[in-house]
Amino acid sequence: MASDAPLPWVPRAPRGRDLDTAERCERIYYRELERVRLRAMLAAERLASRPDPAVIHGLQDDVVSLEEELAKLRPGCRTTRLMERLGLDDDERDLLWTAVAVAADARVLPHAQVLGGTEARRGLSLSLHTLIADVDGERVRALVAGLLAGHPLLREQILAWPAAGEAPTARPLVVPARTISWLAGCDQPDEAMLGAGGVVSPPHWLEQDAAQRRAGALLQSVLAAGSSPLIVVEGQVGAGRRTAVAAAAGPLGRPVVALDLRRVPKGGAALEGALAALRRECCLRDAIPLLCDIDEVASAGDADDDGQAAAARAAVVRAFDRMGGPLVVTASRPGVELPVARPVVRVGYGIAGAAVRRKVWARALGGDAARVDDALDGIALRFPLGAGAIHRAVTAARLVAGEAPLGRGHIVGGIRGAIAERFGDLAVRHEVRQTWDDLVLEPDLLDQVRALIARVEHSSRVLEQWGFAAKLPGGAGVAALLSGPPGTGKTMVAGLIARKLDLELYQVDLSKVVSKWIGETEKQMARVFAAAEAGHALLLFDEADALFARRTEVKSSNDRHANLEVNYLLQRIERFGGVTILTTNLDTQLDPALRRRLAAHIIFPAPGPAERELLWRRMLGEKAPTTGRLDLAALAARFSDMTGANIRNAVLSAAFLAAAEGSSISQAHLEDAARGEYASMGRVLGGGPGQRQPPR
Repeated sequence: MASDAPLPWVPRAPRGRDLDTAERCERIYYRELERVRLRAMLAAERLASRPDPAVIHGLQDDVVSLEEELAKLRPGCRTTRLMERLGLDDDERDLLWTAVAVAADARVLPHAQVLGGTEARRGLSLSLHTLIADVDGERVRALVAGLLAGHPLLREQILAWPAAGEAPTARPLVVPARTISWLAGCDQPDEAMLGAGGVVSPPHWLEQDAAQRRAGALLQSVLAAGSSPLIVVEGQVGAGRRTAVAAAAGPLGRPVVALDLRRVPKGGAALEGALAALRRECCLRDAIPLLCDIDEVASAGDADDDGQAAAARAAVVRAFDRMGGPLVVTASRPGVELPVARPVVRVGYGIAGAAVRRKVWARALGGDAARVDDALDGIALRFPLGAGAIHRAVTAARLVAGEAPLGRGHIVGGIRGAIAERFGDLAVRHEVRQTWDDLVLEPDLLDQVRALIARVEHSSRVLEQWGFAAKLPGGAGVAALLSGPPGTGKTMVAGLIARKLDLELYQVDLSKVVSKWIGETEKQMARVFAAAEAGHALLLFDEADALFARRTEVKSSNDRHANLEVNYLLQRIERFGGVTILTTNLDTQLDPALRRRLAAHIIFPAPGPAERELLWRRMLGEKAPTTGRLDLAALAARFSDMTGANIRNAVLSAAFLAAAEGSSISQAHLEDAARGEYASMGRVLGGGPGQRQPPR
């Protein structure tokens, strides 16, 4: 009466290198389901009004035959290993398989309904299990007591028991889909984790510098200690932290299952479900749980409007408390506070040095490495990326290149493609369209800008080759302040510097970064700096006095927290390894401690008469059609308070006036447009020779 035919909807075991184990696992799964079906048929026959002894005897023989077969198959199988990890006995194994059969085998349910009525469609109750498994009263009482006392099958989410409301023996046991698929031999991660986590494969090869090797050795030592620590791996996003954890766990025979908290909604059932799925997956696989980017929730503000941040933190703390054995988390900011009772071990894991990164690039590029060999030194030096980020960049570069030979430009494009994702909506990329010919500056100011560029271009020689890096208190980055009245070209110069240095320019969006919740601004800024470091982008803080305002005497908690934000930003600017440009119209409002962290402070004065005349000429350009004599010197003298931005607005307005009339740009158009721009500045001029009557 037994059947080996698989159920059509149950996930089939994967076919791969471990084919024998997959086939054996699948066979055990279907033989266990068949055993439960036969036992359910046997129980139904015994309770029939006219039981047939011959049928009962035949079913008993089939059950015994199946149990003998399973006894030979079970040693070392998934269920047996799970029983050993959770300390289950034979009755608890039978309970698990009976619940799975009722949930997964359509041939079992009709017999279950005969025994337990329509309630069997909700799941397996202990009363129904007693009939199917023919369990005596003492063993049933032991099962009830265990389930009521936090049974490991329930604790690890292998089975679920709905909330109280019925007698314990009548409450149905629900079987998560992942429990069924795992017992059937499927290794695909839990549905609740898809897109946000999964098994971290140990690397086939791993290039590490000395500091990373020391961190890896510490990780392996702590994981092998057999205790239940919380290991916090601190380092920049993309440094290869999860790969390092998988490499450390590999020699211990433990897989690593990761859940990326950046990709899970912060509130509601989604996060709870993902954390439960992580716990279940780790129990089934005997894996080490890894929560990635814990600072996404650990350092959130006091509350959100909808309470999502508080709910997320509470869910994560509960997950910490419930998971046994070692638990690993990654954090991009050092010193993230985690309210746990278990011992905490912090392991720093930074980006490898340029020499190691070059080796990783060469391995990832494979046969294409020789084609771009002369550019690899510069790429490895400029872009501090981990192995995973390098491999993703190479994949993106090949997609960008298409059928063309892979070149340096494709690789840089592949790297920069990932920058926007890391910034999210916290910073906006600016496409620089102006050229140095559009810039009008006094010679000494232009020299200061060129000196700033030279400082970045020659940083490798001065800091690395000449040994000055060891004498710097913080990072090797360059921070500059551009101050002066509005419209004097500060933002334009920042863009030209980025273009000269071949950097992407990202302007920090203060409306998205600054938050009223305690700690949230620092967390957002940490993301911005981490993204800029990974992508080698130039960060622009426009109106920097809003962020770097002078610290004040502490008279309230608001003062204290505002000062803490400025403290963090000052320290982060100092540690930043890239280029930061701050612009302000109110440099006197900036904190004095910022000045000693600056590589340059360039003051942009309002343009003089000669500069204003040149700005009028440059703004008009060579393509704009003009008519008559243009007295640009007179415009520069008459509208003396105009800056470059004002002159640009006036020229553009004049062009639209001329276009509306179907004519070329004349002196009168420029006069009218300049007068309007002056009025918008709060300045008014009387009539003059250039004034025209409006067209009829």
